[in-house]
Amino acid sequence: MKDFSDWSKLSWFGLLVGFMTLCLTPAFAVDPRVWEKSIDLEKKERYIPVELWAGAEWGGEKALKMPKVDGTYRHLKATYQIKGPMEWEHPTMGRKFFVYERINPGRDGVKWQLFTVNQDQNGLGRLYDGRPGRDGRLSSGGLKFPLGYWKEGETRKFVYQVWQSKESERIESITIQKIDFVFQASAHCLEFYWTATSRSGGTIYDHQTYTYCPGKSMVSQIQH
Repeated sequence: MKDFSDWSKLSWFGLLVGFMTLCLTPAFAVDPRVWEKSIDLEKKERYIPVELWAGAEWGGEKALKMPKVDGTYRHLKATYQIKGPMEWEHPTMGRKFFVYERINPGRDGVKWQLFTVNQDQNGLGRLYDGRPGRDGRLSSGGLKFPLGYWKEGETRKFVYQVWQSKESERIESITIQKIDFVFQASAHCLEFYWTATSRSGGTIYDHQTYTYCPGKSMVSQIQH
């Protein structure tokens, strides 16, 4: 596996300057009417754009695209940055993807992830996940965040390959728990339950509940 440790050699001073910004809120006013139009309360269905994950401004277009993003956000005591899209070549698959970087500095080092729209066009998945104290993990995609039309109570699964010491198959699944609600004074938020398991489903690697709000990206993460 190719060594992706170069990112960890970034200047900590440069990272801290980038993250310790005074403005952690969007530089635009979130228009609630745009988000209202994307939600059908009778059907309990909504259109979910990349902009909800990225905390970016959205004009209401119901078309799957990757807008330019360079934002800094705060979740509890953690501050993270989302940047992209940029072109990146997958060293194992030999394919080029347009990806977003999600950079999260912590006490032990920097967590660095690459996200792209998955092959089913129904979510964002990780192509690379690098964390302090472990080898970087390459993937063929996944289902880490829902995109497009989803309904409350709906569950979808995505099978993907993982390369970390050896190749294996895993499944990521998402169940929409709350399609539209107010969270900490932010309207039109989305809550979903996410799991990562072995191909057979016998091993649960991770399961979390996430909440995302317009203009803020992720605002709540509950690890089960």
